[in-house]
Amino acid sequence: MELLPNTDAKFWANRNALLQDYYLHDWGMPKHDNRDLLGLLVMEIMSAGLNWEMILKRRDALTEAFAGWDAGTIAAWGEADFDRLMTDPSVIHNRMKIEAAFAAARATVALTGEYRDLDDYVWSFTAGEQIQNHPTAADQVPNHSKLSKWMATDMKGRGFKFVGPVIVYNYLEAAGVIDDHIESALQ
Repeated sequence: MELLPNTDAKFWANRNALLQDYYLHDWGMPKHDNRDLLGLLVMEIMSAGLNWEMILKRRDALTEAFAGWDAGTIAAWGEADFDRLMTDPSVIHNRMKIEAAFAAARATVALTGEYRDLDDYVWSFTAGEQIQNHPTAADQVPNHSKLSKWMATDMKGRGFKFVGPVIVYNYLEAAGVIDDHIESALQ
């Protein structure tokens, strides 16, 4: 595997081919599918304190464990479903993170009173426009912003859990609301 142009071996996307492919073809690309958006949020929650590579390797299994990221299905789940997930080898066995996944589904369903769907809600923070920061080096990419602080506060007020400014910033990058691709790495 070659390093991305004008980046070093320590850059996260250069750790292996899986991360490099994710960086080049998925991360920072605008997403509007509600299931994908909920899935990315839950995966960001699951990755807190861990690493994204581990979560990315489990992406398909997590999608299956969480009913294809169908918010209505997950929102209706109860204790038996919680217990099932706590023993599922593809899921991070953390009570708070699984509870946060259920809360995210419930909050997503509740959004429809004010927003069309999760896509409408997530993109409303930027009036539907992608923020392109054009960093030229990895150290120019922040881990949070005024936008992620604002959105995290709003999300918490709507019942989402485990959504601090750093997790929300990572989520916005994964969802393509923010594009922090290093300019020279894409040449």
